[in-house]
Amino acid sequence: MSVGQGVPGQVGPRRSRPWGKAAVGLAAMGLLAGGAYAMTTGDDRRGEVVRVIDGDTLIALVDGEETTIRLLNIDTPETKDPDEEVQCLGPESAEFLVERLPAGTEIELEYDRERTDRYDRTLAGVYESGALINAEIAAEGLGVPVLFEPNDRFLPEVEEASRAAQEAGLGLFSAEIACSLPAQVQALDNAAGQIPLTVDGDPADALAGATSLVEELDAFRTALGPDGLPGLGNAVMAVPAMETFLSTLSIEADGAREHAETARMTLDDAKSDFDAEQERIEREEQERLEREEQERLDREAHEEQERLDREEQDRQDREEQDRKDRESEKSAPAPSAPPKTGGSSGGSGNGSSSGGGSTSQQTKKPAPAPESEKPKSSSGCTPYGPEISNAADGGYTGLRYGMPGGKTFRKCS
Repeated sequence: MSVGQGVPGQVGPRRSRPWGKAAVGLAAMGLLAGGAYAMTTGDDRRGEVVRVIDGDTLIALVDGEETTIRLLNIDTPETKDPDEEVQCLGPESAEFLVERLPAGTEIELEYDRERTDRYDRTLAGVYESGALINAEIAAEGLGVPVLFEPNDRFLPEVEEASRAAQEAGLGLFSAEIACSLPAQVQALDNAAGQIPLTVDGDPADALAGATSLVEELDAFRTALGPDGLPGLGNAVMAVPAMETFLSTLSIEADGAREHAETARMTLDDAKSDFDAEQERIEREEQERLEREEQERLDREAHEEQERLDREEQDRQDREEQDRKDRESEKSAPAPSAPPKTGGSSGGSGNGSSSGGGSTSQQTKKPAPAPESEKPKSSSGCTPYGPEISNAADGGYTGLRYGMPGGKTFRKCS
């Protein structure tokens, strides 16, 4: 695997370290205790790399036997534990050691008070060309200092290398590597900064996002401890040497949470205002619908009343007309009876009486004669109305028959 700086999951290029050069100088002067001891005790101080197991463990041929060597005072992310997930930069730390100590590389071994651990691995500081590999791993940010009591011989140099890696932001301390804790804090802080404080329309989604982020930051803050770090992919950081670093991350996480909480509260207020406005709109809409429904009912009731009023008026008009018709029939004048003629024998037919005194005779319209009493002409026709006095009209001097209205007609014959 090639390694390069600034790519998530990878580390920066290797570089020479001052402590490595110092180790070479000290070894050349015979001042390294381990080196001086190696010159007097034999082949168990030298070996040849057979293969790398992970970032802090390798197999070497030492004194004619394959020996599993666990590098002292450095701990790298887990890759082989069947009970744990592969941790952040675990594969990269193993790849670094493969490239740094390929098979066949000659190494020097330095020991501390205990030579083996409970897994029967040999505990040692591993040197190549005078450079302490344990410290080089820490200098790349691919491991952290750890004390395997009572073995602390290489701890100061590893701690110094680790501090330099932190200052340079390398490996596990890089905010550019997505799985690292600094990168996770940075991502959460960026997310908090991207929460919108104003939203067009319903802010429910933005509020839910802000609430979720606050909860995530709370969980992250809680996980920055021995029990929670494995869940963050950084179980290797659960060592006393990383307490200060983790405390700094906690402060950064608290700052991100404060930003997220401020945004959440702002959005919560906006949500309350939005809901109140929606309730007002819905209430007004409901009132409008109810008003329109009432207007419709009133209009239908009015139209129904108008219809009933028209029907009642029509009925009254018919009754009034019927009444008038009946009264008209009752008040219509009866037909006049034919006038009676009177006078002395030999008197003239002009209806004047003669003799004995002068009496004024008033002409009255005779009542209409029954049909059987109406005179019939010699031709068999029945004249209309009573016979009236002669009238000289158009040269005709015969009898005429009267009609209502004073019109007269000639006799049938």
